[in-house]
Amino acid sequence: MLIRTLSLLLLAATATAGTKLETVNRDLSGARTTTINTWAQGGMMRVETQPNESTMIFKDDTIYAISHKDKSYIAMDRASMKRMAEQLNPALQMLQERMKTMTPEQRAQMEKMLGGQLPGGAEKKQEIKRTSRNDKINGYSCTFVEVREDGVLTDELCVVPGNAMQGSAELMASARKLAAVMDEMLSSVDMPWLKQMSQKQMQNFEALGGIPVMSRHFQDGKPQSETTLSNITSEAFAATVFEIPAGYTKKDMLAPR
Repeated sequence: MLIRTLSLLLLAATATAGTKLETVNRDLSGARTTTINTWAQGGMMRVETQPNESTMIFKDDTIYAISHKDKSYIAMDRASMKRMAEQLNPALQMLQERMKTMTPEQRAQMEKMLGGQLPGGAEKKQEIKRTSRNDKINGYSCTFVEVREDGVLTDELCVVPGNAMQGSAELMASARKLAAVMDEMLSSVDMPWLKQMSQKQMQNFEALGGIPVMSRHFQDGKPQSETTLSNITSEAFAATVFEIPAGYTKKDMLAPR
């Protein structure tokens, strides 16, 4: 869900000194724990998962997705997004035609497989509500906020007021910059459903009223995963932190795999 991704990004950057953020995502079934490290400085970002499976770098209005497995990367900018849309639109139109004949059960199953709402489907009513529940996570006093879709709980986040966290103003500004670039990219392609989803998630995040230090995702009323802030520090980073590793090969993201 985009709101969880934005929750991490809003804890990620500063315009002067850099910020390093460490969060831990736990699969509550006990299957897997993933550490996510985020570096940010001067409007640039680097997000890396551990085990070291992938890295995302954002700089110069371009998003780079890096694969360490085969030492390659792809670059996503406005031009590549437009080319991708031109190739995907026919397939999306076919999918929307197919959905017209699906039963509600078939639609629900496909949404579950794809991890979200299908394009062209009925928009779910989303509600964000601040509760009276409070907690203290890694030294930060926070208040729980619930996210519901069609009345069903999908996420709960423990939110810290922006002025209570180190470098909060810069963090918010950096996240908004990335969101603005994404919105501009999407505005140039024929994917109104995707643009609407992006805009809605950013609007919803603004409604949280602060910065989440913990987020918990639910499915069918049961908690599935939890992401928690474990550490945040400020320091100046070398420019190489936000560069593609030497020797990595650029790949066309639209090329057949």
